[in-house]
Amino acid sequence: MRIEQLIYIIEINQTGSISLAAEKLHVSQPNISQAIVSLEEELGVKLFVRSRTGAIPTEDGKLIISKAIEIMNKVEELRETAGFQFNQLSGSLSIASVPSLCLSILPPTLAIFKNKHADVELIMMEMNYPQIVQEVLGGQVDLGLIAVGTNYTNTHARLVTEHLLECRIMAYVGKKSPLSHRTSISIEELLLEPLLISSDFLMNIFKKHGEPNILFKLGNSEAAKRIIAEGIAIGFYTETGMRYDPYLETGSIVALEITGVDLGVSFRSLRLKSRHLSLPCKEFMKELKTIIAVM
Repeated sequence: MRIEQLIYIIEINQTGSISLAAEKLHVSQPNISQAIVSLEEELGVKLFVRSRTGAIPTEDGKLIISKAIEIMNKVEELRETAGFQFNQLSGSLSIASVPSLCLSILPPTLAIFKNKHADVELIMMEMNYPQIVQEVLGGQVDLGLIAVGTNYTNTHARLVTEHLLECRIMAYVGKKSPLSHRTSISIEELLLEPLLISSDFLMNIFKKHGEPNILFKLGNSEAAKRIIAEGIAIGFYTETGMRYDPYLETGSIVALEITGVDLGVSFRSLRLKSRHLSLPCKEFMKELKTIIAVM
């Protein structure tokens, strides 16, 4: 049994195809096929059922692949640990995050992490929740940072989530708005106002109470903040996402608590259960949790 054989069966399981696995691993298809046949003969079990549409693991194959993933994770841990004992932390770390974290918690976290681990290549992407889930499931990113409702339940068997922080979605109005002197506004009152909403999560909540007057559908952009500041529409952001926002700090826009509805948000990390948690990822999560703890 060879390490590359374990890598092959893991990749075939993920892609569902020997040809796709060969392409991704830059190995010829005959070489992979022969390696799998050799491994099946050695173990005395059939690992995959092959057809024109691809390769599906047998029940025995699923068990073997599960063990192969465990072995490869341990091999990767061993390599990283050995390297970390004598060299500065290196490698790469790719992260996909919702916009609210990109504007608040992530900049100081990334600055501290990069200062400590300059040799780690950081790739940072701003995406919405569905995009992040697909990127993590497809193995394109090491770590996803998502915002979901506080009653969120992970329905993806291949994913692992961890709660990081909880906060609320607030309504934001311009300082010249007649509502700016208030500290709260009800969901029913908001239905009568022109709104700026880009989140499907928030849209679904509003529609449970009536038909919202959507004037704009803009994300967390400069244009959106200007529209709110001018009193044209009311916008919605998490408290965390607006923590260091210049419009809020200068008083150009004002935050109002929304009553009559639960708008709690849970920020969570998201990663593949089968993917080895690399040392750069572990170190980044440690720094992220430190930043959150002192907020």
